[in-house]
Amino acid sequence: MAVIEAIATTYLEADAASVTFSSIPATYEHLQFRLTARSSRAATGQATLDVQLGTGGGAVDTGANYSRHYMRGSGTIADAQVATGSTAIDCMRAVNAYEASTKYSPSIMDILDYANANKNTTVQATTWADKAGSNPELGFASGLWDATGAVDRVKFTLSGGSYNFMRGSEFTLYGLNSA
Repeated sequence: MAVIEAIATTYLEADAASVTFSSIPATYEHLQFRLTARSSRAATGQATLDVQLGTGGGAVDTGANYSRHYMRGSGTIADAQVATGSTAIDCMRAVNAYEASTKYSPSIMDILDYANANKNTTVQATTWADKAGSNPELGFASGLWDATGAVDRVKFTLSGGSYNFMRGSEFTLYGLNSA
């Protein structure tokens, strides 16, 4: 039987440029983030969430050490993207401020075998975001951090400018064990 335990939740009472979880214990097999996010970007469409990882109690890695695959569908349109040598894993979406104020994008991201210091860290994510005037987008992604070490820090930001996560965005970190 799998065991899931809530570790920490961040609920934004005010807009914020980033959300960071630090001092993550290495006592679980996997980590899972469940979040609902909204971007201050005023254009139509959706914003992309960037994820950066860190180890050893220091800052997150901002070097070009990340890769990702992303598949998405919106109505009758489907596409896939790949990126290597990136400074973050851009694997989730956030609805923009252009949308109705009640809309937030839900996402789930797993960081697999995060405490294993003998291999690179991989993530997988599922995300959804509404787009005004068209069909909502559903996306599936995987990512790689080309570094070893037990992940003890995760930082979320919005790519493509100086956008903020809007008030009401919520991020919850869970630890997963098989028994």
